[in-house]
Amino acid sequence: MPVEVLALDSWLPWLALPRANGRLGKVPSLPRDGVLRPIDCRGAGLSLPEAHALMHRHRAGGLGIVLATGHGLAVLDLDVPITACTQTLLGEVLGYTGRSPGGGTHVWLAGNLPRNRRQAGIEVIGRGFVTVTGDALGERGQALGKLDDVLQRLGDGSPSRLVQSAPLTLSDEAVLGQLYAAKNGARARHLLTIGDWVSAGYHSASEGDLAAVRLLRFWTTDPEQLGRLMEGTALWRPKWTQGGYLARTIERALEMGGPTWAGSRVR
Repeated sequence: MPVEVLALDSWLPWLALPRANGRLGKVPSLPRDGVLRPIDCRGAGLSLPEAHALMHRHRAGGLGIVLATGHGLAVLDLDVPITACTQTLLGEVLGYTGRSPGGGTHVWLAGNLPRNRRQAGIEVIGRGFVTVTGDALGERGQALGKLDDVLQRLGDGSPSRLVQSAPLTLSDEAVLGQLYAAKNGARARHLLTIGDWVSAGYHSASEGDLAAVRLLRFWTTDPEQLGRLMEGTALWRPKWTQGGYLARTIERALEMGGPTWAGSRVR
């Protein structure tokens, strides 16, 4: 892998946990009470040797990196199956390329991306958790590609390119950032990052779970994203993996309705 990636002190092991859609999510984790638990990964991380040792000690699913704007790195994430369009993009963009645990493709790039960019089958990630396998694709070398090259190809509007620029939903990190900056942000942060539903005023853990989904729901109504965000909170417990509990909780929170954020306004 590129030396710039290997030198980061933001590596973490991840756990494979069921999502609300039935698929497995790869959730960044650290030990708590001797057991790996999902964490809010922002600002967290270890050196590669430390994270590697934790992964083996706790039999985690694998390793990943917490990217932040100051790292000067980004990842072009191409989902499977690779289409003709994404194959064209892959051929046009240079940079070390590795396979993701789910079979997708990660191209590592140099550059700062303040906000993640998502399109059908494609994501450009500058902030957040990115899984790493070290399984290199082809003979593309160990050098970083250029983020500007990717953004130029994605946003030039040419019919021969993949897509044109379009309004994007909030990234996972942006959802949490908006929530924690809101008037109820202190209460939300206490519930989601500490997991103390008792002092937050709820009568049961299940009531705390529903309240957490309702807090997140204002900023996103995507069930898959809600599941992913919930899995990264300190509220997580084994019950969430049983009988579709988390999916039912999210469904109930969505059915309850209420105002939602829509760009710069509430709807």
